[in-house]
Amino acid sequence: MEKHPINVRTEIADQHALLFQCPNNPGGRRLILIHGAGIAGELTWTYVVNYLEGWSEILVPDLAGMGGSRFHGLTQPTAKDYATQMEQLIDKLDWWDADIAGYSFGGTVTVELLKKHSFNLLYLLEPAWLAGDSASHLIEKRQRYAGLSERLASGDESAYLDFLDAVSPNRRSNPTADKIAIKRLKTNEQGLVEALHAVSESLASQQDYYLNWVSDLPGLSMVGENSSPDMYVRQQRLEQESPDWIAQQIAGADHSLVFTHPKQVARLMNERLKLLLADLGE
Repeated sequence: MEKHPINVRTEIADQHALLFQCPNNPGGRRLILIHGAGIAGELTWTYVVNYLEGWSEILVPDLAGMGGSRFHGLTQPTAKDYATQMEQLIDKLDWWDADIAGYSFGGTVTVELLKKHSFNLLYLLEPAWLAGDSASHLIEKRQRYAGLSERLASGDESAYLDFLDAVSPNRRSNPTADKIAIKRLKTNEQGLVEALHAVSESLASQQDYYLNWVSDLPGLSMVGENSSPDMYVRQQRLEQESPDWIAQQIAGADHSLVFTHPKQVARLMNERLKLLLADLGE
């Protein structure tokens, strides 16, 4: 597998991404992987990428403020702004004929993209906006993320651990793992603050949309067994109401599943692609 950096300037941002080229998969299929809040694309997805099959090229961009990408003077960006960033990057690279995956906050950015654009196959991994199956669940999440954003902006170190508790309420206590996760999050602290604010704003302004969203695209959603049970309930309803959707719970995993269970994540993505190709007779 070959890895190539991409650095381009678009109207909204200076953008950085990595392009992974997979010579053992010559079919020409493409995949875009959008990371979550605070942690850049390469650190988020590298381990998963190593186990993916079926894609010739994999694009791993950095959302602005998290890694090598930066907005041009934009303060307090919304989820729509991050989606515009991705839209302009995909336009610049001519990458619309692709599959796409959004992890955590990346799932929020992805669903914004879907309002104007379509992809071939959709993956949602622990997406922040599928936080629950009722308005009360989303309201609680919105308030919690808003409070965490404010506390992190003020320098409250304890907010990092509270963030881990918020996204994985049933996670197993592991001080060493927590220390590693917090170290990752501190790498782009301001980006984390801005992303959490964007999540809170989107949960407030699009509550009904999130509660009733169904997928017209074939896809797969994943949630960790030790994450919020409300999120899995919502994903099960998504499976029931969408024409070609699968909801999958990963045993022993929490919100950090892309870091702790990359083989399982990649295996499920590979299997979902194979199922789609079989349905298409390819």
